[in-house]
Amino acid sequence: MLGKTQHEIENGYYFVDLPKMLVMKDEVWAKELLLQIDIVSYPHMMDKKARENIIKRINSMLPKPPAEPPKTAEEQYQARLARMRGR
Repeated sequence: MLGKTQHEIENGYYFVDLPKMLVMKDEVWAKELLLQIDIVSYPHMMDKKARENIIKRINSMLPKPPAEPPKTAEEQYQARLARMRGR
């Protein structure tokens, strides 16, 4: 609250550091650009570890599927029977 007048505090005036905001925007843009470069270069990479890291990064951004609802006892029994029969 130091350096603000009572009027500024009551009316919610804030200092905006425009150069810092522009740098942050450029960092986000650069991050997205590097991600696109990774995706484009993925098929041509020979390093297996780098390829796995790209796949993990892409998979972490994807939405997660909803949790499967719990099965009833009858459904569990039928699924077990099907596995035992090899179906």
